[in-house]
Amino acid sequence: MRIWAQIAPPKKPVTTIVPALPDFMAAHPYLELEMSSTDRQVDLVQEGFDCVLRLGPVRDETLVARPLGLLRMVNAASPAYLARYGIPRSLEDLRRQEHRTVHFSTMQGSRPYGWEYPDGDSFATLQLPGALHVNSAQTYDAAALAGLGLIQAPLLGIGQYFTSGALVEIMPDFRRRALPVSLIVAHRGNLSRRVRVFMKWMEEILKPYLE
Repeated sequence: MRIWAQIAPPKKPVTTIVPALPDFMAAHPYLELEMSSTDRQVDLVQEGFDCVLRLGPVRDETLVARPLGLLRMVNAASPAYLARYGIPRSLEDLRRQEHRTVHFSTMQGSRPYGWEYPDGDSFATLQLPGALHVNSAQTYDAAALAGLGLIQAPLLGIGQYFTSGALVEIMPDFRRRALPVSLIVAHRGNLSRRVRVFMKWMEEILKPYLE
């Protein structure tokens, strides 16, 4: 039996889910899994996906979303970058130490999102200088690893770099707002047992990264 699943955006969950797949496949040897990873919004019915893991809000009311929680965001930089600019501990340090950020936006040429931080009961944005603009999560992380600036990214995607020491978490009290994470299916009814088993497994794998 086969499961069709999609993960979006690709870089963040894949680095956690794929390494855990051998145990899942060993426990369910009768399953064959076909997985797609892309930033674009897919049509579950037309493209035949059993389920989709999506980061961010689900705006299509015709789909059935199962919220899993909020994905914890972290601020990070490489040790080489921090040795050059210093370790920021406050918003004032970001300005005083002349820190740079890797600018990210999903649309090439659009205004970058900026450095988001908690401000009372809401969030505010600080615009920091930066020489590099990217529009993919994979390039965003790679730029930080190369020492090109600060980033704000899901722990799910870059936690492995904290473990290896390739990146260092900074300013834990000034994290970007958490991202909603959902598993999406086209219809609530008639979900096969194999799809339910896979979705439950995905929820367990992601639980340590959610709040």
